[in-house]
Amino acid sequence: MSATPSPTGWALTFMVLGSLVMMTATACLLSLHEPVWRYVLAGGAAVHVAGWLLHGRRARRTGGAA
Repeated sequence: MSATPSPTGWALTFMVLGSLVMMTATACLLSLHEPVWRYVLAGGAAVHVAGWLLHGRRARRTGGAA
């Protein structure tokens, strides 16, 4: 176990993809003014949170700090 546990595997993938979707949706929402981008933004946030939850579950299972 490393001294600074960081997300790996699917958790890291979900976090990065969620962040990218949120950044893209924010830029599109600000430039296009289409309400559908708010739902895309919320979906990206849900994926990002799911990544953090996966990371927390892995850290608890291995005995590391979350």
